[in-house]
Amino acid sequence: MMDKILHIVPYQKGHGVFILSQQMNHVLMDQDAQFDGDAMELEEQNMSFTGMVNKQPIFAAGMKKIWNGVAEGWVLATKEVWNHPLLVARAIKKDFAKVAKQHNIKRVQTAVRSEFEIGIKFATWLGLENEGLMKQYGFDGADHYRFARIF
Repeated sequence: MMDKILHIVPYQKGHGVFILSQQMNHVLMDQDAQFDGDAMELEEQNMSFTGMVNKQPIFAAGMKKIWNGVAEGWVLATKEVWNHPLLVARAIKKDFAKVAKQHNIKRVQTAVRSEFEIGIKFATWLGLENEGLMKQYGFDGADHYRFARIF
């Protein structure tokens, strides 16, 4: 997809490395970027994509299959998304349902830090429902909410 500003391309590990090396879209996400796990294991063919502006990744999003019919949804974003919030939000929402349907995903779930109000609003806007608080879920002991959408 090519927009006047935003170009959507298949996600590659290098995009995630770049995004995590930048200032993230919220101070709480900067904490997550310090996690030394392999966040680059998010590449899943035809289930993840990157939004590019001026040939630089500003966000990546996708799904990682957990098992048949169930996937974990994820989003990584730099502070640059705030220069194009509507384009980014619409691109993610458009491809979210499309990817789930193409891959016969019946349930998409994600974890959102309990204090990350923008993330909670975004998950709700994508049609995910809050299934409850997961205490001490984060790598740093932070509480998270489990959000899910059934297709």
